[in-house]
Amino acid sequence: MARQRRHKRRPSRRRGRFSGLYKVLSVLLVAAAIIVACVVFFRVNTIQVEGNVRYTAQEIIDASGIKTGDNLIALPSSRVSAIIRAQLPYVEGVAIQRTYPDGLVIHVTERVAAASVDSAEGRWLISTQGKLLEKDNGAIHTIQITGMTAVGPYAGGMLQTEEEEVLTLEYVKSLLTVLESHGMLEQCTTLDCTSASSITLEYGIYHLCLPRGGDYDYYIQLARSALDTGLRDGKIQEGQSGLLDLTITDGKAHFRPDHR
Repeated sequence: MARQRRHKRRPSRRRGRFSGLYKVLSVLLVAAAIIVACVVFFRVNTIQVEGNVRYTAQEIIDASGIKTGDNLIALPSSRVSAIIRAQLPYVEGVAIQRTYPDGLVIHVTERVAAASVDSAEGRWLISTQGKLLEKDNGAIHTIQITGMTAVGPYAGGMLQTEEEEVLTLEYVKSLLTVLESHGMLEQCTTLDCTSASSITLEYGIYHLCLPRGGDYDYYIQLARSALDTGLRDGKIQEGQSGLLDLTITDGKAHFRPDHR
């Protein structure tokens, strides 16, 4: 009787093993079917571009390398973003959005040409971060920087200078970033970096004498506050050009009017 009982249990174990195998095979078949469906059905049919100003939608699509019929699922978003930014210097950020079943949206953010700097080959436009955008043909209003020279410039590269001007470059990038945050780039025309002790920014009819280094956001706020208060109180005459000295460390911007 004991032998008979043991004999009856063996088929049950076999059925359990085959049942587990069937489950694994079923999962694999379902996964394979999903992968095949993704490859066959989710293909790029439409491509839209948003946020572009400097470049046309077609220029951005061409730079991306994406073609109609490419697989939507397998599209390498990070690589496409890097390719676009490498080929189009004005593009700062790229985000890829898939709109199933067959659409793709490329969102771009573009840099602003903030200033121009001299080089042996002529002047170059740069962003606030020091990205070299293109040669300056005079068509775009930017801050004209003097006292700093670009070395070996090329579109899409970062601005490089001689060793003795490296610190000046850091000051310039910091100041440009602050001016952009305050919406002041359009009102500024020149930035003179020739002095060893200060840099001078031409802001409308005023010249701002700034330290080489420091908290430029603080200095710019101090200058704007001094102008607003001075004009309101009559200490600065409307239309009176002059120099605001911010190199004196007493928490004030000292105004000296130009003598005509």
